[in-house]
Amino acid sequence: MTTIVSEIVSPDARLRLRLAEAADEQFLRDLFRSVKGAQLAMAGLPPAMLDVVLAQQYRAQVAGYAAQCPAAHSMIILRDGSPVGRLLLDRAASRWHVVDLALLPGTRNAGVGREIMQSVATAAREQGADVLSLAVATTNEDAMRFYARLGFREIADDTSASHCRMELVLAP
Repeated sequence: MTTIVSEIVSPDARLRLRLAEAADEQFLRDLFRSVKGAQLAMAGLPPAMLDVVLAQQYRAQVAGYAAQCPAAHSMIILRDGSPVGRLLLDRAASRWHVVDLALLPGTRNAGVGREIMQSVATAAREQGADVLSLAVATTNEDAMRFYARLGFREIADDTSASHCRMELVLAP
């Protein structure tokens, strides 16, 4: 029997996925802080208040993802054996959905996200999925450009004020 982490394999031997465990909680909190902290810091909050807001936002994200995608697989992205990111993936027979992809700042723009997303698309195709989908905050223009370079297209009729839905059609 195969597992999700054995299905998604990067050609780069330094990159691997493993299922997240309870012991990863602090890493996931720190990762969230690295992604959202800079955005929230622009609001000019005092550091103590920023810590409280980030903790609340993290708990809200975890609860929201659990409610919206209860069957999603939370995986830790490893580079050379060290955690550098997280992939949250919800799979159905014909559609795989990337709920969240987050990388530590030092890992961004180094090809890790591209390798992981290409590996996810390959695995989805091999498992018979027709579409790989995701949603991106409309304010996250860098991520929208990143996914567009990978071949994802905006689904115009499924875009809200806060998020843009994007899909990659997986040709056989």
